Amino acid sequence: MRIAEKKTDIDYKETKRFFKNRSEKFSGENPYAVTMYQDHNKELVQQRNQKETEKLCPLLTLDAHAKVLDVACGIGRWADALPEEISAYCGLDFSRELIEIAKQRNTRAHFSFLEGAAEELEVTLEKHGLGKFNRVLLVGILLYLNDREVKSVLEQVERSSEPHSLICIREPIGIKKRLTLKDFFSEELDDQYNAIYRTRQEFAEFLEEALIRKGFTVRREGFLFEEEALNNRKETAQYFYILER
Repeated sequence: MRIAEKKTDIDYKETKRFFKNRSEKFSGENPYAVTMYQDHNKELVQQRNQKETEKLCPLLTLDAHAKVLDVACGIGRWADALPEEISAYCGLDFSRELIEIAKQRNTRAHFSFLEGAAEELEVTLEKHGLGKFNRVLLVGILLYLNDREVKSVLEQVERSSEPHSLICIREPIGIKKRLTLKDFFSEELDDQYNAIYRTRQEFAEFLEEALIRKGFTVRREGFLFEEEALNNRKETAQYFYILER
């Protein structure tokens, strides 16, 4: 179903099933398609990944002091883009299958990958004896969460961040209105798909309540891709925020 404007929840069990299916489609020839989709357009996947990392990495000051937390890391796409000299990296994902692929792909000593849901962020970090981070990535995760979990995850991210931190949020947004895909069969993905595309106004409200009131400021925001060829959706578009405290 396509549900416009009206708020409705999606089923996390279906999302987990979906990403298990995606993991089975992993290919070394087009690895990032697992989470970026476009299974039959390797060039578009490569172009989008390159544009995203080239645009956002410089805004994160990824120096020797950077301790990066990557929430919903997938197969470690962003881990691949990070410089060797950062202090530490921790990737978290609720998909055991994706985490196993990530561990096989990236074996740098100061990089770790943990299985854990975004909404259980603090519990997972505590379980593994990890402290706070000063760089947090939320890339393509919030669209798979219902509203109450979005609020909870952002609050946990704030509490898991050091006093001076940067947060990068990159999400597809509904350009004119909120759009929910609930048990929607995608011919492109050949599977049932569930996701919530929120508006910029909705994101502004979440950020205000969970982060800005706790000392963060939006330093940069905008549409990720300027090139028309990289935007092949009419109702949604990739948007990013860089917040600093």
